Amino acid sequence: MTTRLAVERTIVGVLVAGFAIGTTTHVMHLVTAGWIVFDAAPTWMNVYWTALTALDPLAAVLLLSARRWGLALGAAIIVTDVVINSYALYGLNLPFGFLSLQLQTLFCGILLGAIGFLANGR
Repeated sequence: MTTRLAVERTIVGVLVAGFAIGTTTHVMHLVTAGWIVFDAAPTWMNVYWTALTALDPLAAVLLLSARRWGLALGAAIIVTDVVINSYALYGLNLPFGFLSLQLQTLFCGILLGAIGFLANGR
């Protein structure tokens, strides 16, 4: 295995794991809170968070099977997620985890930073 291939597999593994964690989080929210995660949040926000229950695993599968589509969907998901969650925390003062938001922002940087490298690999 070449060094590039090993690095690609590692980065894709990190991204797939990130979307798996997101999937788990959203499934747990559905099980414990139902479709409305935060009563104080606008309906569109709750719909978005619920939609991530299906979109996060789709991004993970696409990263493994159709990498460019997975990168595009993954970027759209994580950028919008960070923006919406930032608004939820700082704009609406919802009890959203500060640490969770920082980790999502880090994940966003990793994904966006890896797009050029990974998109050219396959």
